[in-house]
Amino acid sequence: MTWIRGGPTSLDSKNIEQAIDGSLKRLGCDYIDLYQLHWPDRYVPMFGDIDYDPTASYAPVPIEEQLEALSRAKEAGKIIHVGVSNETAYGVMEFCRLADSKSPLPRIVSIQNAYNLLCRTFDSTLAECCHHHHVRLLAYSPLAMGLLSGKYLTPERGPKDARLNLYRGRYAEAESRYSFSKPNCIPAVTALSCGTLS
Repeated sequence: MTWIRGGPTSLDSKNIEQAIDGSLKRLGCDYIDLYQLHWPDRYVPMFGDIDYDPTASYAPVPIEEQLEALSRAKEAGKIIHVGVSNETAYGVMEFCRLADSKSPLPRIVSIQNAYNLLCRTFDSTLAECCHHHHVRLLAYSPLAMGLLSGKYLTPERGPKDARLNLYRGRYAEAESRYSFSKPNCIPAVTALSCGTLS
């Protein structure tokens, strides 16, 4: 995972153990209630991409190895629950399948993915899977990188280091800015501010 700070790195046993120990030290606590794997350790569409490209695959760390490392951390009392982030339906299914078939591997209890009025991919790709496997959504980016706050309605788009500017193309920005700057384009929400709407 070359995009991770300090990368490239992977979610192998050694890195997971070091990351958990580092988090415990920085937090100054004895255990972590919910430890989430921030990125899948395999190719998945990300940063606004939605199309899967099978030719972009690389040799991932097996999910079973990741769960084994998390199981050891759980047995040692370092973590209580396990979750994933930026994951796909395939990944959620595989984490759950392995945990169910190979005791004592821990079961994931949460997924943290982007979810807002402009990004509803969870509804079409993950909701059914998560419902049946009792995996709860922890939504991030509820204001769509600030776009739904109304502060990026001008053509200047805010400061250069704003997330919306750092990740151009993540949302259909021009269309979204136009829609949210013209409340009458959305009759059902004409009485709501962008913040209330989101």
